[in-house]
Amino acid sequence: MESLEAKVNGYLHGNARSRAVNEACGPFHIGFDAGNAHPFMNYAVPEADAVVTPEDIEALLEAFAKRERIPRLEFAPGGAPGVEEALLAAGFEVQQRLPFMVVTSAELDGPAALDGIEVKVLDKSATDEELRGVALAQQEAFGERAGESLADADLSSEVAGLREMVNAGRFTVLARGAAGSAHAGVAMAGGGCGPAIAGTTEIGGIGTRPAFRRRGAGAAVTAALSRHLLEVAALDCVWLSPAGPDQERLYSTIGYRSLGEMLFIWKP
Repeated sequence: MESLEAKVNGYLHGNARSRAVNEACGPFHIGFDAGNAHPFMNYAVPEADAVVTPEDIEALLEAFAKRERIPRLEFAPGGAPGVEEALLAAGFEVQQRLPFMVVTSAELDGPAALDGIEVKVLDKSATDEELRGVALAQQEAFGERAGESLADADLSSEVAGLREMVNAGRFTVLARGAAGSAHAGVAMAGGGCGPAIAGTTEIGGIGTRPAFRRRGAGAAVTAALSRHLLEVAALDCVWLSPAGPDQERLYSTIGYRSLGEMLFIWKP
């Protein structure tokens, strides 16, 4: 049976293949951004369980050089054993390591009912008001004006982006004040996920508006979206990258477990 780490790596590899500009290169697939040379926008991913030769790495370097991009990779080393060692031997340098966590249907705990809060997974039937609630939560948590109240801000472009996402078959999730509560209908937290690839997807963008933190909304939206993906969309597992130890502890309360590291490696 394919390991969960190999599934995560298969997801990353599939994402690279789906980029508007992409190129197969031996056991690697490179996703390029034609208009942006920033290294984080241009990177390769090895196939799960890839066997990499020095000739493969040389071809990879040539592919990046041809497009005047810095050679860079993002992948889960546990899902592609030996690739990191081969790249280090070829002069690559570790740029960053990020932990990731995974959960299966049997492991997931929740979502728990929260007093005064309702949680809804949104698909293409979502209203603009619901999508605006998600955008509001994410912008107050992560946007350029993070921490400010944006209740009256123009979020039409963010709503349009979310509409495009759900129309493509992906999901987002909203926590808001329950009917009859003091904050009835008020958006509190939101999040989303990537496309389904290789039986898994990544959950991300889980954000709670500052005024509603420490009420369990972040854990609730993560659990609700995870449950939907595992049981309704029938994925084998879902995964996420915690921003730090506090988030890692939060996600562990609903069944997520640390599985491995995501490796960013390059040859500047």
